[in-house]
Amino acid sequence: MKKPIKYTSVILAVLMTAGCIPTAFAAEENNAAKEEVVYVNTDANANVDEVNVVNIYGKGDITDYGKYTDAKLLNVTGKIKNNGDSVSFKSDSDKIYFQGTLENAELPWNISITYYLDGKEITPEKLAGKSGKLKIKFKITQNKRCKENFYADYALQATFSLDTKQCSNIKADKATIANVGSSKQLSYTILPDKGIDTEITADVKDFEMNAVSINAVKLNLDIQVDDSELTEMIDKINDASDKLNSGAKSVDSGANKIKSGSSELSSGSQSLNSGAEQLDSGISSLSSGAVALQSGLDTLTQKSTDLNNGSSEFLSALKQVNSALSDVSMSTEDLKKLTDSSSAIKNGITDLYNGALNLQANLGYEQYKAAVRNASGGVLDVDSVLLGNQTAISSLQSQIESLNTSLNQITSVSGWESDPQLSAQASQIQSQIESLSNVINLLSGNSAVIGGTETYLNSLQSGTSELVSGLENLKNNYEKFDSEISALADKLSDLSVNMTKLQSAVQSLVTAYEQLDGGTSEYTSGVATVAANYDKIVSGTKELSSGSKNLVSGTESLKSGSSTLYNGISSLCDGTAELSDGTKEFYEQTSDAHSTADEKIDEILSSIKGSDGKPYSFVSAKNTNVSSVQFVIKTDAIEKPEEKKVETKETKETSFWDKLVNLFTGFFG
Repeated sequence: MKKPIKYTSVILAVLMTAGCIPTAFAAEENNAAKEEVVYVNTDANANVDEVNVVNIYGKGDITDYGKYTDAKLLNVTGKIKNNGDSVSFKSDSDKIYFQGTLENAELPWNISITYYLDGKEITPEKLAGKSGKLKIKFKITQNKRCKENFYADYALQATFSLDTKQCSNIKADKATIANVGSSKQLSYTILPDKGIDTEITADVKDFEMNAVSINAVKLNLDIQVDDSELTEMIDKINDASDKLNSGAKSVDSGANKIKSGSSELSSGSQSLNSGAEQLDSGISSLSSGAVALQSGLDTLTQKSTDLNNGSSEFLSALKQVNSALSDVSMSTEDLKKLTDSSSAIKNGITDLYNGALNLQANLGYEQYKAAVRNASGGVLDVDSVLLGNQTAISSLQSQIESLNTSLNQITSVSGWESDPQLSAQASQIQSQIESLSNVINLLSGNSAVIGGTETYLNSLQSGTSELVSGLENLKNNYEKFDSEISALADKLSDLSVNMTKLQSAVQSLVTAYEQLDGGTSEYTSGVATVAANYDKIVSGTKELSSGSKNLVSGTESLKSGSSTLYNGISSLCDGTAELSDGTKEFYEQTSDAHSTADEKIDEILSSIKGSDGKPYSFVSAKNTNVSSVQFVIKTDAIEKPEEKKVETKETKETSFWDKLVNLFTGFFG
């Protein structure tokens, strides 16, 4: 199939030919039709001065419609009648030319030419002979007051001529520039239904410019071209767009799969980072606790000597009681205080052992005293025990002083040593004094144990498994010690009667406390070992804390990177979705490219050549048989005024041909 397509070179050739050869001389003979050539004279700004129409007919009786202010025959002689809205005449000539002048004629185009010199608007009259930077604004738009639609059907060619002796650095957008002698010819082609808005710039000196000519003709193009190559290319485009669409779908699908994976990666990295932060927090707490525990162990180690010394002193006092106890007088209330005190201590040690599992919260001397109070039902506390021991010691010391007084009274008797009765009494008193002194030592040792316990508990701030094990040994051994104290109390209930049993009980007490003292030594030794090696644990927790912070930093980077990756892949998915939609739309648009191309070609050619309808008269719609209409528009030149010369004119009769030559010379130079 062949379709007419746009060829700019052909259009230019047609327009240039139409502009150079008047239609009046190229028309075919047709007695039934007329041709119109509209000659328009304007000033240099393109404001219309005069519109003349040359009408061309064949021979016969002619009636031409139009409101002419003046009408005359150009190539024949005869009478012509102007009837106001028509002109009539008769001629036997094969071609008849008559000219009519139109008043207030509306051209199809609004044409304006405006001049600026050095940035300021200037009139053509003042511009002539000036120098500077010139700008010419050239504009054509549709004149909607013109009834017939020549604007949509006619093409224009406008020509400016600039003398290069007067103009340099010439710039003209949208113009075809050619050298014509010493001048630059600027040609503008304006297609049907199109206007123009452009400008010409130049540096000018002593400026002048020839007339601007604008020609308008109706284009009749009938160019045929084989579009098989175009059809083949369209088929290739269709095939390529189909593959492109399929590929874009695959890319979009793959991108969405990547997006899903990156979403899981981002979520996992966030969970990993959260877990690392929690781990780091726990490790920091562990490190802080380890440091605090080390400090407590150091303090505990420093106090272990006091504990060992106090326990040794207590054991020594028990041994002295065991060796020296012979006869003592002790009230039931005192024994009860002793057993209650020992029981309270035992319960306190038990509570201390149970509280060692929550070392930081519960271990301390105040907690120990509270445990003693709870164990005794609120009746006794450690401070009361200490006070009771002190009171008992004071009471026993008073008894000893009283016995010493009695002993001194006996020993002051002359010859008492030889008196069996006095000697026996003195010996018995002396034995009682020694027994009571031993009890005082026992009670003092008990107070020393409480003091050592206070020192021990106040220094202990954190615990370990070795600490718990030591407290367990302490608790077990003291339970045995408490049992011996209870047994001792039972045996001491009648000290003066059954001293042998008391001594046996004290011996058992000494044996039990030796085990307790051994447990205390083992405990303090274990604490020293733990303290000596715990710095390795502290160092390890510090390294672990540093590593965990590096882990948190790494997971932060991973989380940030995975988030950035996910955002980028999301943008990629958006892009691939748009690409898929675009390729789909492109495929759909190109699927009917054959018919679309045909329509576009027809549309382009239609915009170039205008309508295919029959020509219509510019002068009057009553002229229905019109074969062609052409417009020739010419502006005034910009010239410097010439000096007036007085010349003698010869009177000469002007013939028709002279008139015709003068007419066309005025338009074509």
